[in-house]
Amino acid sequence: TQKQSAATGIIYGLALGYLSCIIPVLCLGVTILVAHSLCGMFGVALGALGMLGTMTMGLTIDAYGPISDNAGGIAEMSGLPETVRG
Repeated sequence: TQKQSAATGIIYGLALGYLSCIIPVLCLGVTILVAHSLCGMFGVALGALGMLGTMTMGLTIDAYGPISDNAGGIAEMSGLPETVRG
């Protein structure tokens, strides 16, 4: 239960959610500073490519999850044996 208005609760929730961004933003800043001090703008470009390379795997895993869940549900509803879901 909340003692203030709904708008205050929404703002508080957003602020609480933004706290989880502090550490990744600091890590990105440190990475950019180190890369720039070692190799200049070329180092920043290499750092950006490295971060983008890991993003593709994360997006692939996120996109494939619902597909495999749907396939598992279809296999279950059709009465296939448990070995199908492996």
